[in-house]
Amino acid sequence: MTHYDAIVVGAGHNGLTCACYLAKVGLRVLVVEAKAAIGGMTSTRELVLPGFHTDVHASGYQLANLSSAADELGLQGLGLELIRPEVSLSKVFPDNRCLSIHATLDGTCASIAKFSSRDADAWRALYAGYLSDKQHLRQELESPPRPPGAITTGLENDPHGQERLRLRLQSVRSWAAETFESEAMRDLMADFAGHAGFAPDDAGGAAFALLFLSVIQDAGNRAVKGGMGRLPAALAACLARYGGEIRTGAPVARILIENGAAAGVELAGGECVRAGCIASSIHPRHLILQLLQGAGLDRPMVEEIEAYELGVSQMGIYLALSAPATYRAGDEPSRATQVHLMPRSTDGLAEAFCAIRADRLPGEPSLFVVNEASLDSSRVPHRKSSLKIILTTVPFAVDWHKERVSYATAVLEKIAQDYIPDLQEKIIGTAIMSPVDYEADLTSALHGTVTHGAMTLYQQGAMRPTLRLGQYRGPMKGLYLCGAGSHPGPGVSMMPGRNAALSILDDLKRFGSAGP
Repeated sequence: MTHYDAIVVGAGHNGLTCACYLAKVGLRVLVVEAKAAIGGMTSTRELVLPGFHTDVHASGYQLANLSSAADELGLQGLGLELIRPEVSLSKVFPDNRCLSIHATLDGTCASIAKFSSRDADAWRALYAGYLSDKQHLRQELESPPRPPGAITTGLENDPHGQERLRLRLQSVRSWAAETFESEAMRDLMADFAGHAGFAPDDAGGAAFALLFLSVIQDAGNRAVKGGMGRLPAALAACLARYGGEIRTGAPVARILIENGAAAGVELAGGECVRAGCIASSIHPRHLILQLLQGAGLDRPMVEEIEAYELGVSQMGIYLALSAPATYRAGDEPSRATQVHLMPRSTDGLAEAFCAIRADRLPGEPSLFVVNEASLDSSRVPHRKSSLKIILTTVPFAVDWHKERVSYATAVLEKIAQDYIPDLQEKIIGTAIMSPVDYEADLTSALHGTVTHGAMTLYQQGAMRPTLRLGQYRGPMKGLYLCGAGSHPGPGVSMMPGRNAALSILDDLKRFGSAGP
């Protein structure tokens, strides 16, 4: 029977990252992937028409800008090429004015100043604070999470501790109202919190909004040339360089446990593959409730994972276009990688969340439009274009087989009527992914979510996915979690995979085997 030092379950970008770090130090590593292709939520496919390359789940290389992984693994030399836009994103308002985040701080502040010169100054100050704290932030994201008590103690001894703790807990509506005078900046910040699953009045939304906008100002809302799938392809090339292996079409039926320790995996066909340790990048619910079923887990741990909140469902509308679309607001949003269109206001976003949490379709959903073809012509045929419209918050418990086409059609009609008048005449192909479609497409997209669990305050840091599983270590020796269900969470970052690998290597160094 073949024996490996480590088996990684799931060939998404976090699983592959974890595998690369383990193989780089000489471990014999195998990655097993249920699907026929690698990538998971960082896959690129011809979803709409031949020649139109679509990033099905992920949108933008954002939090990864703070990650050390790309440089440490040499991904730029293995096919990963990033393109930075001049206009990272635009928020278009009902009067067709737009607020845009530019590659330069001066450009961004000039755009903000059209709405409020005071808000432009406020953004300069906030961004300066981000830059001064950037290395500390990176260290926090790329380290095992500190226990909640340690964070609070640290803030008590920080001269700015009251301010930092308040920001961690504050809603985006509260924070934006005291920070900016224009509704435009307040609405833009609410959008960012909404994209992370925070309604305007949810605790914790302010910190997410500030983080994402700061990172985009710093490094840009960059696109991966050729599609996001080039990232897992580069990671696979890195893994091969260090002797690691990948098996696709190999779903895991269960994790083998012997003498209280992970000893390998049993594949769906019955084959058993042994290893010194197992790292799982799949959804924590899938790991605990299915792959460890019958492993003798205590009931409280099972109940904790059963209570683990999934987060908000998403819907995607993917368009192949005969030519680039034209915004009524002008050239700026046409060049932006990402455009925020709806809801029109913070109150509208709050109403959308109220509808969703009552299992109703919102009249005006939270959505943004991705236009990476404007940066990367290799994604589409010559002179053609494409758009991806992501409805960031929709209910799961509706009859999507009945509603998916009519709801998508209504959304497109609204966009054409208010923002892109030539949209309908340029559409030559459409694909719709409802939450049910996402779940059927990818096991980890439970209820059509893309976050491996909600990012509520009680599912962050050392409490992600639960307090007992919050340090990348599973419920038995030699089992680890390395996916987005661990700190620092979802998004394209490679950080959970990197952090888990360093925890595994630390255990190997301290104990001579994986797991204390």
